Amino acid sequence: MEFAVILPLFIGLLFSIIEFGFMFRNQLIVQQAAREGARHAALGKTTGEITARVQASMVNLPLDRLTIVQEYRTLSGTTWSSWSTLGNTTTDPVTNNAPQGAQVRVRLTFTHRLLTGPLFARMIGQPGATSVNLHSQMVMRRE
Repeated sequence: MEFAVILPLFIGLLFSIIEFGFMFRNQLIVQQAAREGARHAALGKTTGEITARVQASMVNLPLDRLTIVQEYRTLSGTTWSSWSTLGNTTTDPVTNNAPQGAQVRVRLTFTHRLLTGPLFARMIGQPGATSVNLHSQMVMRRE
């Protein structure tokens, strides 16, 4: 009788641990991809090369659920400017137009589909959710 009462709790705990493990793995991959992209941006690579590096770093994760934002900002005296999109969108959208000394930032959002569905979604305070967004960003100085 006690086993019948505890079994659903045990199964719920087991699946939650598995779900958390997959989320943690995916978060680490997204963080590493953001770091790789920011490093390429700091080296002055084009926006296409940065995107390709980020995508290559997304080991075994579907790229259709990934959003990449590449930005930069400059320091004027003691004040940082607001973030601007990397690349000159009017004339040449692929050029890395961040000047030396500027900060470059790569922000990634990956939509992680929950394997356990509503069970885990309820445990993290998002009842009915089928996915969770994993975010990561990395900022480096343009060399």
